[in-house]
Amino acid sequence: MTISQTLLLASLLWIAILPSSPFTLSPIAQVRSSSSTTHLNAASSDDNYRSSSTSQQQQKQTQEQTTLGGDDIKNDLPTEISNNIHQHTTNDNDATSSPSDTLRSSEFTNLEPLLQTPTRTSRLTSEARTSSIYTPAGTDAFWSLRDEITQLEQDVTAAKSAGISAEGTNAVEAMLRRAQAKDPEHVYRVTTGAAEVAERMGREEEGKRYREESERAKRMLPQFNLEGLWVGKYGNHGFEMINVTYSGDKLIAYKVTGDKNIPRGQVTFTADVSPKFDEIKRIKKLDPIVLSEASAKKWGTKRLPRFPGEGHAAEPGFANSQFMEGQLVVIGGGDYFSFAWIPLEHQIFFGRPSPELTLKMLREGGGSSLTAGIGNGVPTMEADVKEQAEYVSRCLEVTTDNMFDERSEGKVDCFSGIWHGNDDDHCYFE
Repeated sequence: MTISQTLLLASLLWIAILPSSPFTLSPIAQVRSSSSTTHLNAASSDDNYRSSSTSQQQQKQTQEQTTLGGDDIKNDLPTEISNNIHQHTTNDNDATSSPSDTLRSSEFTNLEPLLQTPTRTSRLTSEARTSSIYTPAGTDAFWSLRDEITQLEQDVTAAKSAGISAEGTNAVEAMLRRAQAKDPEHVYRVTTGAAEVAERMGREEEGKRYREESERAKRMLPQFNLEGLWVGKYGNHGFEMINVTYSGDKLIAYKVTGDKNIPRGQVTFTADVSPKFDEIKRIKKLDPIVLSEASAKKWGTKRLPRFPGEGHAAEPGFANSQFMEGQLVVIGGGDYFSFAWIPLEHQIFFGRPSPELTLKMLREGGGSSLTAGIGNGVPTMEADVKEQAEYVSRCLEVTTDNMFDERSEGKVDCFSGIWHGNDDDHCYFE
């Protein structure tokens, strides 16, 4: 990533996020396509009627097999989503163990390939199958799918309002369900709800199947695959490292290295990345940022999804600490993201650190404080996580001194992929 590209994106993100800015990008407008007539006309044809009838028969048969059971449950999964689950019923012993290797590949370069063990081969096969079923979120294909779903939803409403025959309306609804079955966010939302219902009914096996499909769809959503270490420039404090983890659908970022305002170990920001609308908390889903055609070519995606959150801020000495409104913006497939503290008009752009940079920052910013007053004994398997982490940090200090002597000679750019811009740089979004 070049500096000009990063500065361009940073300006775009901030302009789009600020609600008071006169340059705020408008949210995605309703699809202006005239395909409603096309869909409705096609739905009313004899061929589509016969296709619809066959589809309805297949749907009825599948629903009888996949229903949660009992008259108390009215929200059986659509046939198309049930078919997704069926395709994952074989060779999935390790299918939900971890995200795809490619999601974290930006952290590692010039490493030897991993051994192809049977377990890893099975997992990769399962992930390839998942990728063939769902359209990965954050891609152009995903946003085109979303446009199609929006249009079909409008077509269904128009068909009912216009008094189109039940057969024609059902045909359009079938098209909508097929499109939704490719949307990992929709499937994640539906299967998570189905799993909760099944578990409340005591149907553990069915709940397990729905939960597994929910996890598969979840792995296709970049906002759920940001776990791990990231580096961003915290203004005058310089580069700092954070560790992203999750609690359910809540993203939590902790500081690995700190500053005089927010010390290490404290939460720096959180974000609600759930695709569900929380009626109790009244959490509204934010519209994605729409990029210009030129910017879309540069970044490889038409839109940038964003999620509501809270940023942690404090005065020097961690005084008067408070959480304030913020927004998380995920870029493309999750190689980069930014977080904005809205009231402060402050935004930080994060990238994956190289292994060398990770070791360096742990040694200089985190290692010394972790090892203060700690003995050199090797922790046992029963030791708590903190003790084991401290030991690992001590090992990093001892084993990487020579490596960093070489890095200081300029042999490796530890900060590759990280934003080097400063507060005095300005640019304009196209």
